[in-house]
Amino acid sequence: MKKIALFVEGQTEQIFVQKLIEQLISPRKVTTDSFKLTGGAKMPRMAKILTTQSVTQQTDYYFAIYDCGNDSKVKDDIIENLPSMQKNGFSMIIGIRDVYPQNDKIEQLRRYSNFGIPAGIPTHIVLAVNEVEAWFMAEENHYQKIDARLSVTKVNAIAGIDVSKDSTEIIVHPTEKLQVIYRYTKRKNKVHRIVNALEYANLYVNVRQRNNSLDELLTHLDSLFP
Repeated sequence: MKKIALFVEGQTEQIFVQKLIEQLISPRKVTTDSFKLTGGAKMPRMAKILTTQSVTQQTDYYFAIYDCGNDSKVKDDIIENLPSMQKNGFSMIIGIRDVYPQNDKIEQLRRYSNFGIPAGIPTHIVLAVNEVEAWFMAEENHYQKIDARLSVTKVNAIAGIDVSKDSTEIIVHPTEKLQVIYRYTKRKNKVHRIVNALEYANLYVNVRQRNNSLDELLTHLDSLFP
């Protein structure tokens, strides 16, 4: 059984990644557990269980997904937990964090994202440019599932680009655009609705061709499978 850990910036990323994994590996035997990391400063970080599934003899892939609660915590939490994960047989660690509002520091963030992480387990930190919501925006088939009146033409007029052809990574603040398009919020029930409306085959085949950061994440996940 392969064991993979994902450390993500927040609740939105945790919900999306869990759904992505379940869609990506649906023919395979996969178990996902999700946790919320809390504490810090003078207190040790504690992992609260959010969702859990049973590992069975048929489980081929086990994913532990950690909501770090803050983009700056992703790397620190990876470093703190890497020794125990190495001891427990994890074969890969992936971190996911947004870029916004540090849009002008993407290359600097990319250059130093893996700096200082101890060797031992292959570790990759993916920068969602500029936010994970850019990946949502780029999946053009989900809009009418949210609101039947939302044609791609209307969405494009608000986005200022063709979301079905252009890279949504050029949008500075995708969350703000989605707030205008369909009153998007980061509330748990709203995020679940959006994530459940996305067409994952389109994300996997087409959207990744337009959004390099999504392609980077999917490429790391692809490498897990023979």
